[in-house]
Formats: sequence, structure tokens, C-alpha cells
Amino acid sequence: KMADFVAAGGVKGKRRAEKAEAKQAKGSGSKKAKKEARAASGQPKKPPTGFWLYLCENREVFEKEAGSKSPPVISKVAGKTWKALSDAQKKPFEDKAAKAKAEYQKAVEEWKKNGGGQEEGDEEEEDEGEEDQ
Repeated sequence: KMADFVAAGGVKGKRRAEKAEAKQAKGSGSKKAKKEARAASGQPKKPPTGFWLYLCENREVFEKEAGSKSPPVISKVAGKTWKALSDAQKKPFEDKAAKAKAEYQKAVEEWKKNGGGQEEGDEEEEDEGEEDQ
């Protein structure tokens, strides 16, 4: 089949090359470049969730328990302990996270009022639906 296609004037790999070019043009750079562009735009950073606050506060304990400083290993240990906590034990972290989220939303609104996010306005709307852990 490929020989017939090439014999008829087709170019092998053309569609794949076109898709790659389109993807590269759309992405317009690496992940690092996008991160730097977002930082330069002045867009506020997302606040940490209750779990992340818990993880940061107890990181040394998890490192000792896991016997490693590897982030994936520490996250697994922290996730297990977080799930085992009662709602009352989680409440202080979740309250801090809720307060940080409210401040973040105010900062985003202020940023948008000042002209931020004109080109990439859809990105923020997608993030609104995320649940806290």
C-alpha cells in the first residue's frame, strides 16, 4: 500500500510532520518558557491546598518515616497519613487553604481589572472547577 501511495506522488511522513509543526506553533515554546511568561505577566500564583500546607508543615517527619527525601516517596507517605486524619485534624489546614484561596481570587480579579489575562482569559476559567484535596 505504501509503495502505491509513494508511486502515486504521495510523500511519506508528510501528515505527521504537518501535525508536529502545528503543535509546535500552537504551543509556542517549552514548559519553562510558558512558566516564565506567566510570571512576567504578574498573574498571581495559585494558593496551596490543605494537603500541601500539611505536607510542608510535616515534611521532616515524612522524610524520617519514609527514609528518603524523594518527593514522590514523601508524597505517598503524606497522602496516606492525610487520608487517615479526622476532619477535625484537617480543619486548620483546610481553613488556611480557604483563606489563601479567597485572597487568591481577589488578587486574580484585581489582576484582570488591571488588564492582565487579555490573551489567555480562558485558562483561569478552566481552573475554577478544581476541587480542593
